[in-house]
Amino acid sequence: MAQDEKQGDADKAGQTEDHDRARRFVELLTSHQRDLYVYINTLLVGDSAAVDVLQDANLDLWARMESFDCTRPFLAWAYGFAFQRVLAFRKSRRRSRLVLSDDMVQLISDAYVSDSTSADARIAALRTCLEKLEPQQGQLIRDRYIEKMSVKTIAARLGHTANQISARLYRIRQALGRCIQATLVAEMR
Repeated sequence: MAQDEKQGDADKAGQTEDHDRARRFVELLTSHQRDLYVYINTLLVGDSAAVDVLQDANLDLWARMESFDCTRPFLAWAYGFAFQRVLAFRKSRRRSRLVLSDDMVQLISDAYVSDSTSADARIAALRTCLEKLEPQQGQLIRDRYIEKMSVKTIAARLGHTANQISARLYRIRQALGRCIQATLVAEMR
């Protein structure tokens, strides 16, 4: 009986883990729909079938959800499925006049994947650099860019002029830019 209870607890933990994984996957998939659509639409040179190809790619992604490694960038992985769907669509339309060769489509795809991977690295570097800010600097960034407070509102709350707050924000942004650059360079080594 105790063995059955342990097995039941293990099953529940596994179901919760599967549910969390599926939820996270759905969040990633839905948050990147626009990126995937733009990518597909670019590769299809504005063909109205881009929405249909996107839906086919979504089905492929969902079917392969279990093979996604959560430690890797989602968008680069998803672009691979979208690219295969674009090639399949183009192959089905071989008789129609194609504007771009398959090689050109591959070049465009490579540029997208490269950009998305570097964007993921920049976001990770930004997070690291934000954690390094002094508490007052971090609060100023949160107020302005997360809470969407105006510079005037922040200035009034802190008892400073709007120009002083703008100058502080500028210096923080500059420091973040240098930190991001240094972090990316360090990662490349």
